[in-house]
Amino acid sequence: MSTDAATPSLPAPRPFAGGELLLLDHPQVLPGRFRFPARATAVRTDAGVVLVSPVPLDATRRAALDALGEVRYLVAPNLLHHLYLGDAIAAYPGATVLAPRGLRRKRPDLRIDRDLEDGLPEPLAAALTALPFRGAPAFDEFVFFHAATRTLVVTDLVFHVERPEGLVAHLTLFLVGCHGRLGQSRALRFLVRDPAAASASLESIGALPFERLVMAHGTPIEADARARFLAAVASPRRATPALPAGG
Repeated sequence: MSTDAATPSLPAPRPFAGGELLLLDHPQVLPGRFRFPARATAVRTDAGVVLVSPVPLDATRRAALDALGEVRYLVAPNLLHHLYLGDAIAAYPGATVLAPRGLRRKRPDLRIDRDLEDGLPEPLAAALTALPFRGAPAFDEFVFFHAATRTLVVTDLVFHVERPEGLVAHLTLFLVGCHGRLGQSRALRFLVRDPAAASASLESIGALPFERLVMAHGTPIEADARARFLAAVASPRRATPALPAGG
C-alpha cells in the first residue's frame, strides 16, 4: 500500500472508554484522492500502553500517549497496517513489537520481536485477549479484546465510515458494500481461502462479551456493539475481511 498522497494536519487524540483508551485519528488520503480515515488505538493496561496499528505521531500525540502511560507494546494487527510501524519503533525503541508472522517476510526491514501467533506476552495477556481471523493468509488480522472496558479493537474486519468525504470515497465504499454503515467489505472476499476457518473465527470473535467496538476505519461504537457487529458479519459473505486498508 502506498503512503498518503497528501497528509492533512493531525487531529488531537481522543479519549475513549472512560479514558482507558486513546484514539489517534489519521485523515488519510490514498492515491487517487481516496479519503479513507485511519486510526491507531492505544490501550492502557497494567503491563503498559499498547499501541495498535500506529499512525503518524507528532509532539501532541506523543505527549498524550506519554500521559496515558509508558508505551511498551507496538502492534501491527494484520499484513496491511504496517506503514507507520517503523516510525513508531523509532519513537519508542524500548517497546516490544508484535505482528503476524507473515509480516516478517513482507517487511524484513522492520524489527519484530514476537509473532502474534505465539500469543501475547504474559504480562499483557492478563489484560488483553488476542484472537486471529483465520482462513485468509494474505490478510492475517488479529483482533484484541480489552476486558476491563469491554472493548473490541479491530482493524479491517469491519468498516464504519458514516460520512465518506469526496466522490472517490463515496463510490468506493458503495461498491464494496460499506457506504455509511457498519459492514464488511465485499472487495477482498477472494482473500478467504478457507471459508470454514473464517466463519469459525468470526464466531469466536462474536462470542466475546464486548460492548464497545473500535475499528481502524470509521466511527467507533460505544453501545450495543456486539449485536451490531454480529449483524454486520451475518451474511453469505460473512467470511470476507474488509478493505481497502492502509496505515
